[in-house]
Amino acid sequence: MYSCGIYIYMQLALAGESNALLPEEEYWEAVWPNTPIPTSVRELLKPGPQGVEIDDLPMEVDDTQYPRTFFYEQELYPGNTMNVQFSKRPFAQPYGVYTWMREIKDIEKEGYTFNEVCVKKEAAKGEQKFCAKSLGTLIGFAISKLGKNIQALSSSFIDKNDQYTVESVQNLGEKAVMCHRLNFRKVVFYCHEVHRTKAFMVPLVANDGTKTQALAVCHTDTSGMNHEMLKQLMKADPGTKPVCHFLGNKAILWVPNLVVDNAYGANIV
Repeated sequence: MYSCGIYIYMQLALAGESNALLPEEEYWEAVWPNTPIPTSVRELLKPGPQGVEIDDLPMEVDDTQYPRTFFYEQELYPGNTMNVQFSKRPFAQPYGVYTWMREIKDIEKEGYTFNEVCVKKEAAKGEQKFCAKSLGTLIGFAISKLGKNIQALSSSFIDKNDQYTVESVQNLGEKAVMCHRLNFRKVVFYCHEVHRTKAFMVPLVANDGTKTQALAVCHTDTSGMNHEMLKQLMKADPGTKPVCHFLGNKAILWVPNLVVDNAYGANIV
């Protein structure tokens, strides 16, 4: 179960010189005392390739990293069976990023570079974006959008399962920041806050009885998404129906603590 008592102390100044001198693990401890660093966030503490800033080379994609199943919000109800597909393509970027790109590539043959995703790409309509290459900058972006009393959550999909039954649905509200681990060997997270987005905690049960905790986001306003990709995935015109997708295990969802506390005690949707 996720910890719901994570508080960021008011005396911590993100721009403070003393914090800049701390190792990043100590930085996390200063922000969230006695709280383990989530596995997905810990990726930022791993050393990257020697001698390069960003090498644009893809990492090995595991079975739970990039869910590419899109669905409508009305499909999120207890008892519904959902097929969840995961990307196996070598140059894949998370679909939560892919669908906001203006130019769609053939990712069987080539991938997006860091420069294309993080520098040249302008924020889409209703989107505020930021690429985080360190733990400190990732935390800073989340705080700048949501305030200081926040919590980091991740999905926990299990390998090799592709069909799940929805056990319950818990509404996490309409304030959220999503950070997607990009498919580079050097750890980079594409973080964005998207206008009119709902977040949900969705406990799922696989056919073999294995339980997993999934996070889903639903975009009420899809007008900023790539029109071609949206029609391909959902056979829908942008700006019409709310479109949802799951977050993979390496993605991070930041939400206010209060909504998570309420979600655990709330009635099932």
